[in-house]
Amino acid sequence: MSYGVFREIERLIEYIPIEIDTYGIGKLSSNTFIDSRYNFKDIDRIATRLGILEVGRNTVSLRDIIKLLNKFLKDADIEELVESPRRYREIQNSSSGLPLKNLLFDFCLSALVGDTFDAKLFLTHTLYLTGLRRQLVILLSSVITDLVLVNNDSDVREMLTLLALLSEPNNIDIYFDLNKEGFNRRYNTYLKEIGKLSKYNNNCNTPLAKISQAKKI
Repeated sequence: MSYGVFREIERLIEYIPIEIDTYGIGKLSSNTFIDSRYNFKDIDRIATRLGILEVGRNTVSLRDIIKLLNKFLKDADIEELVESPRRYREIQNSSSGLPLKNLLFDFCLSALVGDTFDAKLFLTHTLYLTGLRRQLVILLSSVITDLVLVNNDSDVREMLTLLALLSEPNNIDIYFDLNKEGFNRRYNTYLKEIGKLSKYNNNCNTPLAKISQAKKI
């Protein structure tokens, strides 16, 4: 995913009614749902060029944006999702030893199992410590507040799984439960979601490079 493409996706997010608190965390406004459609001006034909809308159509939904984001996340890199890639690299290369991308990974795992409290906590830290793009934070936080959506919507779960794939840490030992002789519930849920995506893409004859390189289930 190119840096420019994500900037255009961010512009589409601005048309969705989302209430934002002082910490940068958002929630969908009243009577706003994933399939609610909102008018927008595609002055530069952004949505048409990205393949999200048909020519002449002037409404967009949150689902449209999530599907578009999923399309580009398959080839994305963590640095494309932060406000300043240079600052992100400098912090990563510093002596602090803080594995910043782990925060995004833990957010995804928390969200996938429906732990809204932990998910918001990790997302807030991801915003301020890694410089995760604000519009992406607003989108993610607005989605995870709806547990029914997170637990049952395939597009939302695909988005969380793709984000987890590109932010998975090199050392996954911390997700291993010695008492149960296997990975903990959150990581197991993540592995199952990878399996679903792999099966879907194999059926479509379009295997994802990142998914094929993921840990074997």
